[in-house]
Amino acid sequence: MVITFWKGVFVSDSKPEDWAELKKAGFEKHEPTLCANRDHCKACRARIGRRFWSPRIEDATRVKSHCNEAALKIMQGHLHMLEKSRAVSSNIEVPCPPGLEYLPYQKAGIAYAIQRKDTLIGDQPGLGKTVEALGFVNYIKPKNVLVIAPATLAFNWKMEAEKWLVETRKVFIPKTGTSRIPAEDNLFVITNYEKLVPRMRDGEEISEFTESLKRIWDVIIFDESQALKNPESKRSIAVFGEFGLMRRAHRTLFLSGTPMENYPKEIWPMAAAICPAKFGDWWTFARRYCGLHQERHNGHNTWVATGSSHLSELQQRLRTTFMVRRLKHDVLKELPPKRRQLVVLGDKEIDWSEHPEFRKWKEVYEKKYEAALAKLEAAKTNTEYKAAVRALDAFVGVAFQEMSEFRHKTALAKLPMCLSYIDELLTATSDSIVIFAHHKDVLSQITEHYAEDSVTLYGDTPMEDRGEIIRKFQAGKKRIFIGGLKAAGAGITLTRASTVIFCEIDWNPAVLSQAEDRLCRFGQSKMVHVLHLALNNTLDVNMSQRVIAKQQVIDKALDHLPEQLRLQQVG
Repeated sequence: MVITFWKGVFVSDSKPEDWAELKKAGFEKHEPTLCANRDHCKACRARIGRRFWSPRIEDATRVKSHCNEAALKIMQGHLHMLEKSRAVSSNIEVPCPPGLEYLPYQKAGIAYAIQRKDTLIGDQPGLGKTVEALGFVNYIKPKNVLVIAPATLAFNWKMEAEKWLVETRKVFIPKTGTSRIPAEDNLFVITNYEKLVPRMRDGEEISEFTESLKRIWDVIIFDESQALKNPESKRSIAVFGEFGLMRRAHRTLFLSGTPMENYPKEIWPMAAAICPAKFGDWWTFARRYCGLHQERHNGHNTWVATGSSHLSELQQRLRTTFMVRRLKHDVLKELPPKRRQLVVLGDKEIDWSEHPEFRKWKEVYEKKYEAALAKLEAAKTNTEYKAAVRALDAFVGVAFQEMSEFRHKTALAKLPMCLSYIDELLTATSDSIVIFAHHKDVLSQITEHYAEDSVTLYGDTPMEDRGEIIRKFQAGKKRIFIGGLKAAGAGITLTRASTVIFCEIDWNPAVLSQAEDRLCRFGQSKMVHVLHLALNNTLDVNMSQRVIAKQQVIDKALDHLPEQLRLQQVG
């Protein structure tokens, strides 16, 4: 088999025994006599006859070993950009404060970013994206910088900026929504996503703070940029809209260890804004990568884009346009892996007569779930199978999202057993541990149980107290860290512990991964043990299993290149 590049398309001279490999790579068989779109068909215009072909360079890279010199020459630049997006070292010299030093892969990330106007640094959580962003600032020396981050990370950004910035800059955090930002050079402003959106007062929209942001910025950094996944949200419009912040920046950096929390559609707003030539059309993107299809709801046809397809191709396109992403096992060989364990707690202590809704929810779920699985198993065609898969995924997602009451009641019902399990664990070891939960009353009861042995950080914790809470735990003054999944699940370091316990599950796998990575960061010397505590005979167990399955889709889109292409890059 030989693949060449001819008049804008990749064409294969092949035998029947090669066709399976070509189809797997994305090539299609061209039948000129049956082509219904001859005037616009690239294969017809190239007059390739009855051959396998593809217009996409991503497909050709998957069969690179069969490409001739003409095809290899075309894909050379593409493979080079892919290599740069995974680079773990660089010879670039980046200004750095005395006594500090960038890690080799951080230099490579900075080198990638300085070659682009807009960049997504998508390194896995714990690899130091904040330091990469500050190194980028040190290298290009902008007059002013604006950082948009979750409110919980504002003081962390201030601390890191004062530590890593080479030039003397005024670090400014507006206290209120009406604070005015100074009009001066060498300014480093840190604010949050909520302040991008005009507020309401006495029924009127006020936007004093928003207006003060409307200047030309040399660099804008969007931390935890997955917050911009909904193109219709006010914060996304404030960034990507016609008069958005992105149009007021000479350069932008987007930072996110989880650029897609659930589905490929979530990266589209950012991709379309950064590279409209390749990602600008929503319908094209959704059909190609999101399994776009119509479903009947309440008598109306609705477009649904919660699927995933052509993930290897999507990853290559992201990497060759604006995304640099490295994994922990690529850059920190000494970092130990995580080990996840599902611990099913017994239900003998629960009087089920007091909780009839638990049985009802479980029975309804299992009945519908088994029916959906039966349709999947009965599918006789590829079309029927795909439809059954979409229906199953849609049912499970909606079922859990609607059951917030179940989530809360489950947490309260199993809490005594969780505390008993943790007590036994603490007795068996002298190590520190981290405990995560979601609901405020659950966190309060855990805190009350462990009293003086613990520190707690959740949404209501004052910003000025958070740094000291983390320092106490990291210094070993407190053995137990209790954190809210959202408030303490991102941007902080908890490497004092190597065991993390989830007393409550979250439907979003990225939330759990982010929380786990508070421990699995640079400086961790042990394997991180992740324990999910689930209540027997409830949906708690099913949710834990389902979250792991969803994470595999995200990993495939962002991290898992085909084995052959990985070998080609290494070679």
